[in-house]
Amino acid sequence: MSDVVRIEVGSSIIEAELIIQEAQAAGLRAELLRNEHPETGGFVALGSCAMLVAAEHESDLRELLATYGY
Repeated sequence: MSDVVRIEVGSSIIEAELIIQEAQAAGLRAELLRNEHPETGGFVALGSCAMLVAAEHESDLRELLATYGY
């Protein structure tokens, strides 16, 4: 089993969801941790969202995040 790296990505769940979908489409093993606000139906996070990524895909995900300004 590979190591997993947690990357904080801010409070925009919508943007984080788009990024994680793009990462998965590119073949990266990554998941979004959604810290949803119970009253907004998930449009706003409590604190921040994070992505979990297989360590071997971390650099590729960070490159993708950089294109979004992270």
